[in-house]
Amino acid sequence: MSRRILALFAKAPVPGQVKTRLSPELSPESAAALYEAMLCDIVDQHASERDCERALWFAPADARDWFERFTSAGWRLVPQQGVGLAARMAALFRLHEAEGFDRIVLRGTDSPTLPAGRVGEAFAALEHSELALCPDRDGGYNLIGLRAACDDLFALELSHTGVLSGTLANARSLGLCAELLPAHHDVDTWPDLLRLPAELDATRAPRTLRIVREILPG
Repeated sequence: MSRRILALFAKAPVPGQVKTRLSPELSPESAAALYEAMLCDIVDQHASERDCERALWFAPADARDWFERFTSAGWRLVPQQGVGLAARMAALFRLHEAEGFDRIVLRGTDSPTLPAGRVGEAFAALEHSELALCPDRDGGYNLIGLRAACDDLFALELSHTGVLSGTLANARSLGLCAELLPAHHDVDTWPDLLRLPAELDATRAPRTLRIVREILPG
């Protein structure tokens, strides 16, 4: 029987260190408040998951106390490991595979409006594919699932518009069967934020909705 785990990547919401692409339209403090709201809403969205274990990979390593204050029971806190996003993602899949998980889904914390069923769709895709990806509109992806660790999959620059295509090219060269889920999007740039109010659900993302109304009162 397969063992499933849902993992989140998160940073402590320190002004000037999160959501920096929302500047100069937002101050570092407002950008950090928005990120904190999205993070807390996304953690709560998965609070009742019953068919998988849950792990929140946090950074920096000395921020554990902050994350312990808001994460609920059922979330295991793990410090991110490695230098650079590619190395940290590779380390996540290696650790969870070593723990005996063979259905591993990693979700980012920049997409508070990701449909409620998308994580379940990723786990379902891994029943017949080695790799599952949810594309983002900026050319990247906001969710990735793997059956097993695969360091070479992340052997590319992860901060440009060709991340999705590069990942799929690596998957092909490695012989991995990949499935693309219905596309969604992160909140990374000012245009992303301007589109967000029409998509927010007060039930699934109440903190984000409240902050966005403060930032965009019109």
